[in-house]
Amino acid sequence: MRIKRFFMIVCGTLICAISFNIFFSPYYIVPGGVSGIAEILNYLFSFNESLVVLILSLILFIIGFIFLDKEEMLRSFIGSILFPLFIYLSNLILVNMNIIIDNKLVAALVGGVVFGFGLGIVYKEGYTTGGVDIITKILNKYLHVSFGIGTFFLDSIVVVFGTIVFGFESLIYSAIAIYTYSAVIDKVILGFTGNKSFYIITNNPNEIKKFIINDLGHGVTILKGKGAFTNKEKSILFVVIPTRDYYKLRDGIRELDKEAFFVVSTSYEVGGGK
Repeated sequence: MRIKRFFMIVCGTLICAISFNIFFSPYYIVPGGVSGIAEILNYLFSFNESLVVLILSLILFIIGFIFLDKEEMLRSFIGSILFPLFIYLSNLILVNMNIIIDNKLVAALVGGVVFGFGLGIVYKEGYTTGGVDIITKILNKYLHVSFGIGTFFLDSIVVVFGTIVFGFESLIYSAIAIYTYSAVIDKVILGFTGNKSFYIITNNPNEIKKFIINDLGHGVTILKGKGAFTNKEKSILFVVIPTRDYYKLRDGIRELDKEAFFVVSTSYEVGGGK
């Protein structure tokens, strides 16, 4: 199991490094984090990108080791070493392949997908590539700043500096890349789901129940609830259906009970039952 996990971490960081070297760095697309800082310093002072990533990652690792849980930090150490190492090694190979992408939008989109896929693999195994993720965790622990806001804030600072150095065009493509890889990370971690969950509060539970069972062919669970304001008993129907049946059920609910209240959410995993 440990060998498999380590293999997945190696694959994930390698994919991230290749994506950075092919899609981001040559076209001044700043993905945020230490790799984005490395791009900027490389452009301004010709610093080696992999070396900058390594030095910054190790500095942040030491800071995190002081302020954060030691076991948690060890999960960041592997990625902190592998990511800059693979940036260096993959660049040695790719520099002789002369890969050119004529369209920066394509570079941002494809790079975002590939980079996000690699990061998603690493995150899914419970590890990280270190870097500014460590600062985000410190902000969350001591200042109670959420991970989402902290990551957005830190990445925004890097992207803004990138915009100053590379120009406004860099901002547009960097934003596209960051949005793309953030979305792909979620998909890799949570999966591509094909199910929707409905919670239906209705005064006509029997008709809606029959519609779900007979017309849609799905099971349904009836829960009992009580309105906090009215103090009246209510029936709550809970059902998980394939996304393809979403509009059928939604329209059926509206037709059978115009006053029904329902909530729909995405089900990332469904298990058990028949």
